[in-house]
Amino acid sequence: MMKRMALLLVALLAASQFSLAAPVGQAPLAVNAEARGTPSCGEWVAHRKKSDTLSLSNTSWLVGYLSGLAVGTGKDFLPGTDNSAIFSFMDKYCAANPLKDVSSGGLALMAGIMAKKGGHR
Repeated sequence: MMKRMALLLVALLAASQFSLAAPVGQAPLAVNAEARGTPSCGEWVAHRKKSDTLSLSNTSWLVGYLSGLAVGTGKDFLPGTDNSAIFSFMDKYCAANPLKDVSSGGLALMAGIMAKKGGHR
């Protein structure tokens, strides 16, 4: 039974790679999807001020989200950017945009980093 489950998992992972990958020479498809679990900017600011466990949870979520964006888009934009810089950007973004959420800030951060690096790696 365990071997069968492992084979099914491998098959599903392989199938997902083929269905999500863009053909060579073409940009990955843009997908408009809800980022599940994203904190609001209001939450981000409030918990960062308290430096509580939800702040840790939110910063961990953001780092995972950005890593997922890098993998999902095939644009390795994170090298050379440390977590402190990421969190500082998000602190400013959320203070200026309290009605938005952290995923929109993550997209803005990705675009800003890529613009500075001249595209992607």
